[in-house]
This record gives sequence, structure tokens and C-alpha cells, in this order.
Amino acid sequence: GWLVYCAAMTDPMNEHCARRARLVRLLLVAAALGSGGTCFAQNCSFFTTSSTLNFPALDPSAATTATATATVLVRCTPAAVSPTWSFTGANGSAPLRMKHATTTNYIPYTIVPTFLGSLGATESWRLTGTVLGANYQDARVGAYSDILTATVFP
Repeated sequence: GWLVYCAAMTDPMNEHCARRARLVRLLLVAAALGSGGTCFAQNCSFFTTSSTLNFPALDPSAATTATATATVLVRCTPAAVSPTWSFTGANGSAPLRMKHATTTNYIPYTIVPTFLGSLGATESWRLTGTVLGANYQDARVGAYSDILTATVFP
């Protein structure tokens, strides 16, 4: 499945992000057994179609680490194994980075998924975004954002 997330520092209603949010796509993974065997498929899909990670206003004079979180629901069937996550940003993926609204300045950030629990095949996950103080202490003033695509593999 695919899921679009928006990472924003100052604009909780990031219109640019909302316009670019995409619909959830289903990822199917099939493994065939040996000759004459049966083929079983496991698939994952998001129950949360999009969300926003809003970082607090970053103060370069304090340059402290800032975090933002979003909770998403994922269903993998059959629910045998927890999914593997992959993240791709519109402004780069190694590292992920937010782009200034009007210039070509960037602030890198990281995303870490944390399993919160499950009810049957539906799993609850917290995605935590982190911006290190050292990565924005000399950044240009303004709003920064990114379109983050999360992919889960069964």
C-alpha cells in the first residue's frame, strides 16, 4: 500500500500537501510454492489514507530536536508478520528533507514507525518525525514542507 504524509513546520493546514495527497494503492505480494503447489498472497493496505506531521515552530536560537507524530492503521492479511516500512520524500529520500516554500533551502528529517498494537489483522502504528537542532540552526526563515510516501511490505 501507499500512503502520503505531509511534514510541515508551521502550516498545519498545508494546502499544497492536501492537493497532492494521493489515494491509497494496494500492494500485493505473492509467493508460489514448488511445482503443483498452491499460490498464496499476502497484502497490506492503509486504513488511514493521509495525515499530517506538524513539527512545532523551529527556533534556530534554541536549536533543539523537534518531533511530530501521526498514527496510522494498517491491515495485512493474513496477519502473520508485521510489515516492513519504506519512506520516500518528494524532496529527497537519503536523507528525507523538507523544502523551503519559496527557495531551494532544505531541512533534513527522519521518520521512525513504532508498532502500537493490533486488533486482529489491523495494526496501529505511530510514525514519528524528527528534526535535529543542528540541522536547522542555520536554516533560512520560512515555511518548509515535504510530501512523504510510506510503503508497507508484508
